[in-house]
Amino acid sequence: MEHQHTAPVDKRAAARGLAAAGEEALAEAPQMPLAHRDDSPLPLVGTTPPVAQPGRPPMSQRAT
Repeated sequence: MEHQHTAPVDKRAAARGLAAAGEEALAEAPQMPLAHRDDSPLPLVGTTPPVAQPGRPPMSQRAT
């Protein structure tokens, strides 16, 4: 019984076509930034007073 090996060639061609379609879709997609960095200068002293956070109490003024 002879087997014809045409199916693997068709599968490879389909895989290449699918890969090419994926590459084309990625090339057409807009490039979105992955991160954002704000380099604007920060104020040295703000106008907001400090607020104690829940949990461990803050250190006393004498300790600092």
